[in-house]
Amino acid sequence: MKTFFTIYFICTSYLFCPFKACAQNVFNIMMYNCENAFDTKHDQGKNDEEYLGGSPRFWNRTRYFAKLRSIGKVITSVDSIRPVDIVGLCEVENDSVLHDLLNRTPLKYIGYEYVMTNSLDERGIDVALLYMPYSFHLISHTSLRARTASATRDILYVSGKVYGRDTLDVFVVHLPSKLGGRKAVSDRECVASFLKEQVDSVISLRTNPNVLVMGDFNSGPDSPPLVEILKAETAENISNPVSENLYNLHASRPQGSYKYNGEWDTIDQILVNGNLLDADNYMSTSYSASGIAVRPFLIEDDIAFGGKKPRRTYFGMKYLGGFSDHLPVYARFLIRGGKAHR
Repeated sequence: MKTFFTIYFICTSYLFCPFKACAQNVFNIMMYNCENAFDTKHDQGKNDEEYLGGSPRFWNRTRYFAKLRSIGKVITSVDSIRPVDIVGLCEVENDSVLHDLLNRTPLKYIGYEYVMTNSLDERGIDVALLYMPYSFHLISHTSLRARTASATRDILYVSGKVYGRDTLDVFVVHLPSKLGGRKAVSDRECVASFLKEQVDSVISLRTNPNVLVMGDFNSGPDSPPLVEILKAETAENISNPVSENLYNLHASRPQGSYKYNGEWDTIDQILVNGNLLDADNYMSTSYSASGIAVRPFLIEDDIAFGGKKPRRTYFGMKYLGGFSDHLPVYARFLIRGGKAHR
């Protein structure tokens, strides 16, 4: 109940905030792997039995709506002054989950709309983008499917205008899992190569492109998919960004977004092309304006390995009632009255 009223207070405070009138100088984004956001109904042809009634997880409507409220709390925690403008989500089961998230939690007071993929993933998990229609005017969206050895998750490509002016091209990704040995590595590199082709295509078509790639890459900033295939350089201390190149806003971070066997890694990342690091651009960000949202309620003591770890929903089959095994990442963009790119 306390969580509900906390989110309600934040969400309703947005309604009385004059951001519609005066806050067009900021555009916030975040990316969050919400860890198995499943409803309680079976999706035909999908392996979602562990999140049905009677499963060893004892998943039910009470836990389902608690999960949705938790996701809402994370989204509203990134900026207490104004809503995040676009939110990338990983591990969302279907439209029903997003409909309930945006209409049956306090997020309904914000007014988000969404688009999502409908991929061939065996478990039925997809990626999605929430957006504020006031600040991000949707132009188009489509699912992009790489040819891999096994069914995997589609890439979500979305195009829209920021405050009705500059076009922003967004890719939301969830690369194949680390589980599966060499085959998983091959699939991950295949999807990364396909993603690189799509990004390069958009960059070549735009006169002055603004491209954003965000998601769970299941690989750190120094891994082959990021460095060798996507060729994403660290955005830290970049003085002359190149429009055609990608830069990683979450490379070289001491704090990771995901912890496995006591080791932190930043597998959740936001990449931008060079224009979005250009301070003279209509919209721009920087390494210092981005980060990992390490909120106190999202972490807990790591008894096994020391330090802290994300507060997840389950540990094995034991229900913990936490948030996710990932931490959200974010970036803040400044909007200027300078050159507007189409």
